[in-house]
Amino acid sequence: MHNAGDLAALVAAFFFAVLVCVGVYVLIRLARLISEGTRLVAGMRSRTDTVFEQVQAAVDRANQQLDATSTVTAGMDELNEGMSQLTDQVSALAGLGRAIAAGPAGRVGALVYGVRHAVSIRRDGTVRDGAVRDGTVRPERAVGPDHGQQPLDHEKQPKAIGGTRRSLARSGGRR
Repeated sequence: MHNAGDLAALVAAFFFAVLVCVGVYVLIRLARLISEGTRLVAGMRSRTDTVFEQVQAAVDRANQQLDATSTVTAGMDELNEGMSQLTDQVSALAGLGRAIAAGPAGRVGALVYGVRHAVSIRRDGTVRDGAVRDGTVRPERAVGPDHGQQPLDHEKQPKAIGGTRRSLARSGGRR
């Protein structure tokens, strides 16, 4: 029979064999995991390459758009400069126009216009709103409650103290 030392060696050999089997099983599973990880990394690399190509194409398109935008911006700067020059010229001409209109030439022009208008009224016998000099009104120009239309707003308003109220539109803004 066997003694206690032989029995202990047999138990130790059995546990060592079980431990070796467990180690082999773990190494096989680890090898499968590493090979699966390698396949996954290879697949990701091919997908990331296509993603990088798409990103590069998007960046190239954005750069083209920025170049076009900078061209438009440069054109707008030129337009802005031209508009400011035009504004300066118009301002200078407006000042010249005000000086002419407010000066003697403007007064002479206003006098000539007034005389010409008065002569045309005398020659035609009509005034501006279509009334004839003798007080009758031409039917095609007639407006107001006496001629079948609604009264105008300024006709409904009360007369001003000390006289009649004139419309601002007819008087050119003067009272």
